[in-house]
Amino acid sequence: MAFKEFPFKKILDWYHINGRHNLPWRINQDPYFVWISEIFLQQTQVSRVIPYFERVKNNFPSVNDFAKLSYEEFFPYYEWLWYYSRARNMLKTAKIVSDKYNGFFPNSYKELLDLPGVWPYTAQAILSFGHNQNILAFDTNIEKIFARYYFWSRFTKLTPEHKKEFQEMFEKSDLSWREMNAAMMDFASTIDINEKDNIDWENYFLADSKFFKEKWISEKKVEKIRNTIDKKDAEIIVFIHEDHKEYFSANEDILEPFCLWKNSEDHRHFIKKHFKSNFNLSLSVRPAYKKISMKKWNYFFYHAQIQTWNHEFGIFSKKEKIDWEKRFLDH
Repeated sequence: MAFKEFPFKKILDWYHINGRHNLPWRINQDPYFVWISEIFLQQTQVSRVIPYFERVKNNFPSVNDFAKLSYEEFFPYYEWLWYYSRARNMLKTAKIVSDKYNGFFPNSYKELLDLPGVWPYTAQAILSFGHNQNILAFDTNIEKIFARYYFWSRFTKLTPEHKKEFQEMFEKSDLSWREMNAAMMDFASTIDINEKDNIDWENYFLADSKFFKEKWISEKKVEKIRNTIDKKDAEIIVFIHEDHKEYFSANEDILEPFCLWKNSEDHRHFIKKHFKSNFNLSLSVRPAYKKISMKKWNYFFYHAQIQTWNHEFGIFSKKEKIDWEKRFLDH
């Protein structure tokens, strides 16, 4: 299957202005440091990894230094990153690289895959960032970008044939190999985020992607439905929050939004009045952010923020709020 050209340069241009250029493993891209960062970053947030990476880098500046460590000596530098099999595999790999490869990480994909704890993406990252080879490092983030661009959904599984064609496109682009992989990763984590309901669509610059086009079409359909819903026929669902970081629920065990009955008066005024009389709380209420029409019921969704803080609600995360909405919409 022949795909249209992927806009690598658009993402790279965005990265030059907005990328995370100061990440410590991007400042010095020695294969040893790339390896440390990639192992630490497995299932772990960037902000959490940075201090661990810095400590290991500063105390063990070469793989030969690292290879001399026992597990007990290394453990204090790794503790609280969890997944302790990673730490043991790191020590095994360091010894192999030190003894078999004279302290230099191999630049062969096959040889890298033979190292304990080095999986295909890790090997690709070491080759790309550490050895500056012309290769795309296909992790779940980069796969997501291609899947959305060509197939709409990030859950579309790319085949080996797809990856081969995207790799060939990339090789023809004549762009910086290291920078392109970094750009794709940053775009995936800051613009093309997993939760599509929270994407900043105004700054989503891949307007020719199937993902963006499908979103635009669906929004037009939703808008058409919204315009037919009468407020007085809609149930009112209110999410109370603090800066969209914490969400509150009258149920302390599970997040549940506040569901109010249908009302013909102005919804925002009604919500404020309801919480003042029932909870003695003053709220600021935003306009409805979601309007849904189902077979039997219509719903208006509102965000509201507490201006006075005397309450005993349960506190929940943004992820729990997003998960509740997904379950509701899938019901």
